[in-house]
Amino acid sequence: AKQIIYSNVGGNLKNNTTNLKISRRQKFLKEFLRALGAKEILWTDETENSISGTVIYDLTDLEERQDFIWHMTEQKVPSEQVKDLLAYLTNQGLIDIDKLKVPATKIEIPNIDNETKERLFDELFDVQVNMVDEGEETDYYFIHD
Repeated sequence: AKQIIYSNVGGNLKNNTTNLKISRRQKFLKEFLRALGAKEILWTDETENSISGTVIYDLTDLEERQDFIWHMTEQKVPSEQVKDLLAYLTNQGLIDIDKLKVPATKIEIPNIDNETKERLFDELFDVQVNMVDEGEETDYYFIHD
């Protein structure tokens, strides 16, 4: 029996009684998938090497959803700074679907030097979260320049 853990993208786990500690993967994916339009995430499974669930794009139309799996260990999750970069890009409206509205080199981020900014964008652009359709990994989520 798979445990389903309901979570809105804003952050509160509603139905997670066995795992009170939110994993780094969940925290990162919440921000990553929110940047790509997610309204809610249903977490379905978490193993040592992956985390999976369903992205909900429209709370009134349950057809607007997509299963996903991210092959990522807790230890290799992108840094907290990358998560903060995602939040900044989302809050500033700098992402259109999965593409930056302006080149990364032209985005000014408060208190971040160019070398750090370049490293953070490289880390972000390396993230790929696989979409799952009828049990098969098909396309993937990513953000690009």
